[in-house]
Amino acid sequence: MTIRSVALPGFLVFVGLLLNGCFLFTTRDDGERLKQEVQHLQDRLVKLEADAGANRTELEDMIERAQEQVESLDETLSKATRVLARNSADFGAEMEVLRNDINESKGAVAELSHELDNIKKNVDNTDKKVVEVALAAGLDMPIEESQVPKAASEHFSMIKDSLANGRYGEARSLAKVYQDRYPRASNLDELQLIIGQSYSEQKRYAKALGALRRFMDLYPKSEYAPEVLYEMANSFFMLGDCTDARILVDTITKRYKTSPFALKAQKLKSTIDASRAKCTS
Repeated sequence: MTIRSVALPGFLVFVGLLLNGCFLFTTRDDGERLKQEVQHLQDRLVKLEADAGANRTELEDMIERAQEQVESLDETLSKATRVLARNSADFGAEMEVLRNDINESKGAVAELSHELDNIKKNVDNTDKKVVEVALAAGLDMPIEESQVPKAASEHFSMIKDSLANGRYGEARSLAKVYQDRYPRASNLDELQLIIGQSYSEQKRYAKALGALRRFMDLYPKSEYAPEVLYEMANSFFMLGDCTDARILVDTITKRYKTSPFALKAQKLKSTIDASRAKCTS
């Protein structure tokens, strides 16, 4: 209870005493007038008390509503905090699981990469061995640039060594690389002769004729022309085409009389004449 609620009833009692007793000491008119004023004052006090009570009730309602809202907000915040804490814990656990999965995946990828490297090395080694065997057997196989000398002179010597040692496929593969590297080299005519000879040594005479004809198309005035014509004559003979073989032999003996291949051509002609049964033309 407030001070105003205690003081106001006492004041009203005091006013009542004034109304009942104080008028004994005044005239009738003055007393009537004073009575009216006191009554007016009493009415105002009652109204003030009523207004104050209404305002107090309204204020108390407002405070109560505010407290309810604060309590509701506290509960909401508490719930939100609990949810956030739970979600944070769940999220942290999920992140830990995901981190473990990622680490395991990285390990698996690293292991797989290592296995692939080993497989690649094995395949490369196998391919290298296959290529080496194929080249040694005279098959035409691509050759790695890393295995070819950088210097042109060393490269050409390697081609001639391959031919001399019976690695005919290797000789041709090296020759192909040489042609690509040095398209304007001065010894390309000799290189083309080596290609033809590599086929002849393998008894692949049709292929040999193709390479030797290319020589004559590209380098008809080469110093190696007599040797090329002799190789062509021998290839024709080995294929049974004795007519073309004799024509080439006659060409060599007439055009290149001083060449050592003129003598070889005459011997080849004797062999052809003695082997008529082999000739198909």
